[in-house]
Amino acid sequence: MIWLAWRQFRTQALVAALIVAAAAVYLLITGTQLRHAYTADLVSCQSPNAQYSCFGLMNQLQSDYSGPQYLAEFLVMAAPALIGIFWGAPMIAGELERGTHYMAWNQSVTRTRWLAVKLTGTALAALITAGLLSLLLTWWASPLDTVAGNRWGTRVFNARDITPLGYALFAFALGVTLGLLIRRTVPAMAATLAIFLAVQVLVTVVVRPNLLPATTASVPVNRTSMSQAVRFDRADADTGPVRIDLPTPSGSWALSQSYALTSDGRPVQTARVLNCWRLLLSQAGEGKQGSPDFGPLGACLAPLDLHVDLTYQPVGRYWPMQWIETGLYAVLAALLAAACFRRMRRLRG
Repeated sequence: MIWLAWRQFRTQALVAALIVAAAAVYLLITGTQLRHAYTADLVSCQSPNAQYSCFGLMNQLQSDYSGPQYLAEFLVMAAPALIGIFWGAPMIAGELERGTHYMAWNQSVTRTRWLAVKLTGTALAALITAGLLSLLLTWWASPLDTVAGNRWGTRVFNARDITPLGYALFAFALGVTLGLLIRRTVPAMAATLAIFLAVQVLVTVVVRPNLLPATTASVPVNRTSMSQAVRFDRADADTGPVRIDLPTPSGSWALSQSYALTSDGRPVQTARVLNCWRLLLSQAGEGKQGSPDFGPLGACLAPLDLHVDLTYQPVGRYWPMQWIETGLYAVLAALLAAACFRRMRRLRG
């Protein structure tokens, strides 16, 4: 039975091996070059006679490798969907369409054992494929991720470390289940892609931010906090709210941020901050180049006793959330596999 399963799967396995091998060669070569460039830029910008800032050099490094990074991330993120479409959906649907299930299920091997061998072998191949691609990309992109300082972005979180393994398991089990239910390969492939993408979006947008309780903090508006602000937006109307974008702790995942609030928790009106804003403009000059320093504005606003409420996931939650999300997809895959066995026992012809 194992030999037969391998014979039926060997073409897909060979294609996957070639893709992984090509990706490995490309990522190992360019990854080595990226590391040399990163180290050289770091040494150059930290030297006493540095002509360029580290910020500018690292931004240029990210720009130089953005194309290969997007390509590699797309490959890793697409791999689970392709596994579900081309490995999962045709596995049983193809047998039912061709009628070869009659021969397979009337031998000495029971249909339950037949399904168990095919599911186990192909699921293991899916895990190995997704794991190798994720490992290669995680190693390759580590200098760029260090520069960016953010591992919570959708492309980064979904294409690094262990989550691609959970996605691959789920996509494969989903394809097998839909192939068994629909009994036609092409419709099952289309349904697999549509449902997998829908689940990915739902988990990324709705489930992931709530996997663990978020941390909240109330940051007072003063010279110290405003010197770190990245944006200050006042409304056109005098009664409109004021938005101040303050950074969350380094490496954390910012979920939400309130308007500038008064001591009683109400959004401060634009009219109350206009004098401080005009004072800042008169001191710095409206035509000043570069990013503004909002520190003096914060000192002027301090007597108003304003604050901003931040909601975020601390940097230490990254790995727990990776494990929880991977486990969630693995549980969904196990439930789909159980449904396949249940359906298989009741299936006629």
